[in-house]
Order: sequence, then structure tokens, then C-alpha cells
Amino acid sequence: MESIGGKYLNMDDEHCQAIDSGEEMKETACDSLRMCIVTTLNQGLRNGGGIGDVLRAPSSEEPLFVARVVYDLLFFFVVIIIVLNLIFGVIIDTFADLRSEKQQKELILKNTCFICGLNRSAFDNKIVNFEDHIKCEHNMWHYLFFTVLIKVKDPTEFTGPESYVYAMVKASNLEWFPRLRAISLNAIEGEGEQIELKGLTLQLQNTQMLVTTLSQQLMELKDQMSEQRKQKQRMELLNSASAYLHPTNAT
Repeated sequence: MESIGGKYLNMDDEHCQAIDSGEEMKETACDSLRMCIVTTLNQGLRNGGGIGDVLRAPSSEEPLFVARVVYDLLFFFVVIIIVLNLIFGVIIDTFADLRSEKQQKELILKNTCFICGLNRSAFDNKIVNFEDHIKCEHNMWHYLFFTVLIKVKDPTEFTGPESYVYAMVKASNLEWFPRLRAISLNAIEGEGEQIELKGLTLQLQNTQMLVTTLSQQLMELKDQMSEQRKQKQRMELLNSASAYLHPTNAT
């Protein structure tokens, strides 16, 4: 559109220099629509002010002066400001998204086991840390080498586990991967359960001993109360007998 407008408005305004037989001469750069498009893209996009920077400055007395001003402003705002910024914005946003995606993948690979998918936090306060887990227990290169081995090895020489993994790989089944499982964590969890069970057993024994002690104290308290009740009854009986005998002696 801008090239067509330039063809209509500026046919005689766009010139370029050519050297012919050692002499410098000027020739029109917008004598056809194709040349207008090429010149507009070549000159207009490479100048900060747009195509108006390379065109002849028109006189205010010319009949197309206003149209030329509108054309220059439209080219500047539409092409230089809006279109180029949109293109640059899309490019920058695309690279930013790619960078964010790359950083996210690196973060996942850094904090998540590639084989079992367990997070680094699962190994906090454990005997086996995350680095030892991904280097020794679930080394992804060991899994890759093992997969290559069963593909190049003669099936008649497979062991039981190799036959199982070979069938899984052939069927594109990943169930042979230890998803969210690790032997070290299972062992630690088993030891933790044993320790917790021992702790509960000890607490139960202490509770039973406390109950036994309280029962003995209650029995002793009951015996003391019974003895006090008996003594009180004896005293009441003696007082009654004394009160009964005292009037007889007075008579």
C-alpha cells in the first residue's frame, strides 16, 4: 500500500545515483511498481524517519504537499513504529519463551530424577542424598547403556531380567522404570517404620507400667480407707458402750 502510494505521489521524487562512463547521473527509482516496492523496502526501512528521509522535500506550494505529508506520517507510524515493533516484539517474546522453557527444563533436570521422577526434596534428611541417587542408583546413562545392550545382544543369551526388559522395550512399555520408587528410600522407610514401631512398643510398655503403678496405689488407698472406716466404727462402738455404762455406775 505504501509502495502504491509512493508510486502515485512520488514518482519524480525518488532518485538514485548511477555511474555511467565515469559520469555521475541520477535515475528514477520509482519508475515501476516493482521498483517502488524495492525502493520503499530498501530505503524506507533502513532510515529512522521512514521513506520521507530519502524523498525530495516538497514545496508547500505544490498541490500534493498535504498528501505527501500524510503519506510520510502514515509510513512512519504504520511501518516504522507499529509494524516493526510488532515484528521485534514477536521475536523478543519468542526468544523469551524459548529461554524460559529452557530454564524450566534445566530446573526440572536439576531437581528431579530422570529415571524415577522423585523430587530433590524427597531425599532431604535422608542417608542417601539426591546427587548420589542420580549418579549411582538411578544413573540415566546406565539405563541407556543397558537398553542398547539388550538391543544388540543375542536374545538366546538373555537372562531373566534382560528378557523382561527386552519385551517391555519392544512393546514401548515403560513400566519397567521404577516410577516414584527408590531402593534406598524403601530401605530407609522400612528402618523408619521399625524404629517407629519400637518407639510405640516402648510407649505402650511405659503406659502399662504406669497403669499398674496407679492400680497398686489405688488398692493401697482403698485399704487405708477401709482401715480408717473400721477404726472409726470401733471408736463409735466404744463411745456408745461407754455412754451406756456411765449412767449405771452413777446409780
